[in-house]
Amino acid sequence: MKVILKSEVDNLGLPGDIVDVADGYGRNYLLPRGLAMLATPGAMTQAQALTRARKAREAKTLDSAYAAKDALEARTLKIAVRVDERGGLYGSVSAQDVQRVLKERGHEVPRKRIELKGTIKEIGTYEVPIHVHPQVAATVVVDVVDQEGRLSRDAGGGLVDAEAVTAAAEEAAAGTDTDEDVLAQQALEAAEAYEREQAEAEAAAEEVVAAEVEGTVDEEPTAG
Repeated sequence: MKVILKSEVDNLGLPGDIVDVADGYGRNYLLPRGLAMLATPGAMTQAQALTRARKAREAKTLDSAYAAKDALEARTLKIAVRVDERGGLYGSVSAQDVQRVLKERGHEVPRKRIELKGTIKEIGTYEVPIHVHPQVAATVVVDVVDQEGRLSRDAGGGLVDAEAVTAAAEEAAAGTDTDEDVLAQQALEAAEAYEREQAEAEAAAEEVVAAEVEGTVDEEPTAG
């Protein structure tokens, strides 16, 4: 059966869209809940009005959507988790977890706007699309890390074990005049310097965004 959507319906369409649905889905779900109307000749005029109204709302919110995109992309989202010896998660990171961290940073993003396919099950860096507007999508970088700080990923995606690095430093020190504590300290200082550089880069990006936009995603956009 053909129906005209009166409201947005996930994986189906937007207000004013004319769609084909199964009879049972239409009569038992969409129509009783007021989400759609039968696509009769007389209802076509109303469908056009719904579409015009939707597009007018989208045009008014386009600038704020681009500002929201910049704010979302300004910083990497870091999520600390418990992991096994191979970097696998005890559990997983879902779109709901991403939504929670975004909310902690002041971004109110509806769960259905976060397009994380499946769940994240290993530590690493991931790009997650977030639709803030029918014409605007942000790409948020999510860094899933070992909460104990032992395991991490190198630039090539390989697994790095901090304990193994320390053991290698101790072994190297055993065959040189350099104290193993000195080697370990040097490795630690290099890691800390890298973290400081990342933090400074993120802070600089935030300052640029803060100078251009105020506020965050405070309303649910309409997908299209």
